[in-house]
Amino acid sequence: MTQAEVSPHGLILLDKPSGMTSHDCVQALRRLCPRRFKVGHGGTLDPFCTGLLILLLGKGTRLARFFQGMDKAYEGVIRFGEGTDTYDRDGTVVATGDPPHLSASEWQEAANRFVGPFQQIPPAFSAKRIGHVRAYEMARKGEVPDLAPVSIQIYRFEVSPVDARDLHFRLRCSSGTYVRALARDLGAAVGSPAHCFQLCRTEVGPYSVHGANPLDDPFAPSGFLPFDALDLGFPTFQATDREERLFLNGQDVAAPKGLQGREGMVKVLAPDGRFLALARVDARLLHPTVVFPEKD
Repeated sequence: MTQAEVSPHGLILLDKPSGMTSHDCVQALRRLCPRRFKVGHGGTLDPFCTGLLILLLGKGTRLARFFQGMDKAYEGVIRFGEGTDTYDRDGTVVATGDPPHLSASEWQEAANRFVGPFQQIPPAFSAKRIGHVRAYEMARKGEVPDLAPVSIQIYRFEVSPVDARDLHFRLRCSSGTYVRALARDLGAAVGSPAHCFQLCRTEVGPYSVHGANPLDDPFAPSGFLPFDALDLGFPTFQATDREERLFLNGQDVAAPKGLQGREGMVKVLAPDGRFLALARVDARLLHPTVVFPEKD
């Protein structure tokens, strides 16, 4: 598939290489796209991290916050005996110590302490805001940002030792989880400084890195999804002609019985099957939140 054949609206599953920021990837895609294409992404990956980065085209960019809010899955390696200021391999080593000597079952027992909901303190080198200043801006000046704990959830945290200092892991977690901070916390739990040495994001919501496109071939059909086919994990509702007009005018529509009383969002399809809107279920009504009036 060439640039000319790609719809200006949709999603690209990109296998991000190490060493690039998410913004770098967006800029690289913009240079390859025709001028009319609008490009964004659905959730940042740290430069050292590889794996699934969701790039959004055209109308898809208006859905960025919904992709950012999806659960994520990762795999990687935590290195013990060295702690860094960024909690990853790109940082400066600020602490050293002996790696712990644990059996495979003891490692898993330590990891299991983090499964479930808990309060995580974000890294100082993060994009969290302290007032109007990013935390990383303060950290680069040698200041210690006062970061409040964030509620996250770990659904699965499977670990297996690689050697005396490295631990392989597979992780499924809620949006907002800092895997670098989890490496720090696991190190503290076993009495050793630690940092995230390797990290690959393998899943975002229903999407997997398997089949994702490399940056040198971003328009390959296997990793491109047209706008109407986007899966946000929400139930669908097909509008009638009258309901379509109401949605386009920003008006509420009566929710079918199967959706009444539920919480969350609904993907609304037009009578012809195209992606018309996202609506929030409000008691017995569907309230339009994002509407896409354009027909391609």
